[in-house]
Amino acid sequence: MAHEDDFKPIEDMLGHANPNPDRAGCPSETVLRELALRKRAIGDPLYSHLSRCSPCLVQILEIQKAGGFQAQRATPMYGRWWPVAAMLCLVAASIWYFTWVKMKKSEPPITAKSQIALPSTVLDLRRFVVARGDETSTTPLPPELSRAKQNVVLQLPVASAEGEYSLRLLDADLKPQMSANAKAKLENGITNIATVLDLSGVAAGKYTLALKREPEDWRYFPLTIR
Repeated sequence: MAHEDDFKPIEDMLGHANPNPDRAGCPSETVLRELALRKRAIGDPLYSHLSRCSPCLVQILEIQKAGGFQAQRATPMYGRWWPVAAMLCLVAASIWYFTWVKMKKSEPPITAKSQIALPSTVLDLRRFVVARGDETSTTPLPPELSRAKQNVVLQLPVASAEGEYSLRLLDADLKPQMSANAKAKLENGITNIATVLDLSGVAAGKYTLALKREPEDWRYFPLTIR
């Protein structure tokens, strides 16, 4: 059988958890008595006030202990202190709920700026002499990309058309190591392909970047992965 002393530690904790010396927003004694005697629906918003005001909680518990529930005898299994236990559990749950809600509201929203941004690289392919067919363009200083997932902007040679492009990363034996599709757009007089390339699983070395827009032929550019 539950005894008054069993709830003393909980009462002491909740009775000092939320001091309200000015009794700001406290309901009248009549309303507190109605809450203590459960004459108000459990969904009454005034119950949430108890989770933020220890003085009102203490006053309600004193009303209950003074005999507010004596006329409603509980079964011997639970004893006459079950209303006090119920009230303490209700308030403890309310404190947990409102604390959790407050913490969630205080958390900054997840935005694109708060997320970890991918590194960005611009590859200027406009200065390359583009070969078609089986020939490969050459340059003493091929562009470089790191072995990571990254945003890549490809600046295509002059007069390159807009539209859907196929991209392939070819190794030294011209075997595809990566394939992707992306759209080219004309911006400020430059035809750009903006896409995300994940090169984290590609070995470092020299490669060929192949681009194709139907019905055109493949175009090839040297590329170094470091």
